[in-house]
Amino acid sequence: MTKRAWPLIALLLLLVSCVPQVVRPQPPDIELLEFRLLRLDPFAGSADFDLRLRLTNPNAVALPVLDSTLTAELAGAGFALTLGAVDLPAGGSRETVARLRVPVVEGARSLGVLVSGQPTRFRLTGEVRVAVGPVTVPLGPLTFIDRNVQVSLNFQLPTLRLVDLRLEGGSLRVGLEVFNPNPIGFSLEGPVRVLIGGSRVAEVSLSMRLPPGARERSDAAVRLSGFPGLGSVQVQADLKARIPGIWERDVRQVLEGVLR
Repeated sequence: MTKRAWPLIALLLLLVSCVPQVVRPQPPDIELLEFRLLRLDPFAGSADFDLRLRLTNPNAVALPVLDSTLTAELAGAGFALTLGAVDLPAGGSRETVARLRVPVVEGARSLGVLVSGQPTRFRLTGEVRVAVGPVTVPLGPLTFIDRNVQVSLNFQLPTLRLVDLRLEGGSLRVGLEVFNPNPIGFSLEGPVRVLIGGSRVAEVSLSMRLPPGARERSDAAVRLSGFPGLGSVQVQADLKARIPGIWERDVRQVLEGVLR
């Protein structure tokens, strides 16, 4: 190294020493206040949850939290969760809501536990991005939340309504309207039997897709298996509401009808 290079090196070292160092702040504390199922639609292939969070700033200066992608683990399976930007005052807290989308296939085990009402382990891990002056600083990786969560489904039986029951030649046409009042979708499958005067005269196999909050209609023509005599008309539905590999519930209803 030549002697003429030393002054240049000394100048560079002086300039580096003059660059202000970024002070790394303490990461925010994140508390889970609410874990709520919004919608589970197996036909769309996903379930959505809202997470109400409280972020607390342990620093003596304001902490602008930037959009950050974290990992939400449910029963050991990880899913991406976006924590939206929020400005935290010095030593203060803010509440925010983050949306968690769980694919039905990848999250089948976790969803099965949750919709059954059982507790499952929830962890929120990763890096939170914050702004320190003009510089973006990642804080982590850290585990911000590690606790059990539960979902209260309060499943309501779908409402079946007989909208059509009439003879057409040697066949019986049966029309049913079904309303699903739940935030989960499911397949509704099983036999529907028509009885007149206590005797079964027809049976049809029902198979319907019912997304969350949907109202659907099923029409079928079935050949008579007995002579329609006199007496009261009943439609007996012996069905199962099912999300394959995740959840299942019996749905049995008896409807009174009038044969036209």
